[in-house]
Amino acid sequence: MFIFSILLLFSDSWGFDSKSKTRKEPMSKINTSTASMPSGAFVKPANESSLRLGLRATSYESQFTKLDVLQFKLNYNLKYFVNPSIYLKLNPIARLHSGTVQSVDGAESLENRLSIQHAAAYYQWMKESYLAAGIFDQHEVFSLLLVDDQMAFMGGQAKQSITNGPWTFGIQGQTAIPNSRSAISDQSEKESSPMLNSVGLTSAWEKGDKNIVQAKANYFKFSQLPTSVSTASVIAGNTSADNRISDTERGFKYEYQGLDTDLSFKRRVYKAAYLLGAGSFLENQGAPKGINQAYRAGGGAGYTVLGNHDIELSGYTYRIESDATVGAYSNTDYFATNHMGYEFIASWKNVKQNFRVTFYFSDAKLIVENPAQSDEKIYFLRFEVLNVAL
Repeated sequence: MFIFSILLLFSDSWGFDSKSKTRKEPMSKINTSTASMPSGAFVKPANESSLRLGLRATSYESQFTKLDVLQFKLNYNLKYFVNPSIYLKLNPIARLHSGTVQSVDGAESLENRLSIQHAAAYYQWMKESYLAAGIFDQHEVFSLLLVDDQMAFMGGQAKQSITNGPWTFGIQGQTAIPNSRSAISDQSEKESSPMLNSVGLTSAWEKGDKNIVQAKANYFKFSQLPTSVSTASVIAGNTSADNRISDTERGFKYEYQGLDTDLSFKRRVYKAAYLLGAGSFLENQGAPKGINQAYRAGGGAGYTVLGNHDIELSGYTYRIESDATVGAYSNTDYFATNHMGYEFIASWKNVKQNFRVTFYFSDAKLIVENPAQSDEKIYFLRFEVLNVAL
């Protein structure tokens, strides 16, 4: 509950009305118009459709791999209201790559692919209160530490929110099936479907795009994870069980369940200047101290030039211990688990022309020596055209 105490502190110290590679647009940039109920009657909101284009040049290097790639990314968002209470959300993403990849085993490759980041049907009875089923963007639920921000899992969600002026407070729950792929030789070898269950609290305060506080805290539990996931996770830094499943397969030594929290803010402190920051903390209660925690914290400042150009500089430090989360689902921006390091982000956004240029750099070292892992670094330059309405 420390996150919500921090929110109250912000409210008092900054005069808030008492009524989270970050990489997502703030809530103020997302049209969250919902059905209203004057005299018991719904009014059907307008449908929403937008497109985002990105071009990114990336350089990555580790002991085992060197990569120089140019990526084109097409991101489409649709919110379609069937009626005032039922709507669909769809977010397909196309990624096209060109470049060079060098690896010690030749296994790394560039893959052009089309993926679904979000595709779900919602039944809504009041603002930010709904039942939903489909494929869900996991970054909307969890911090960057627990799962990669490109992860999308099939499942169901429920949320109940209360809104009072600029404040929104909610309780949410999710049951999801994490993505996995396994090979079997006969029906008797089938494994149970993996599960990720969570329940948590959310809170948000928003007055314009430069006065935002968002927080979420979830209790999570992974269960029934298949051998393919445990084997990939051990390679990504998780502790292997003492007994090997086979010469090529490994099992988990620990369970993965615990607390995931996330806080982010942006606050204007002068006519053209504003502060920004974020903090996340993760604890896996199924593993012993010393290898079960992760954090990311930092911040920076922004300045609006000529009322139309936002320039932001920020820096963050992070540490992800070996068994803080499931390695196969962990964030590749932080090089899975068993790494600690820092990241630097600089961006320029043209508000009127609706585009942004971002430079990103991250450098990480191993916490504990592991022959399957190494020190890693990545940097990229990205150009984005943001949320073009269709």
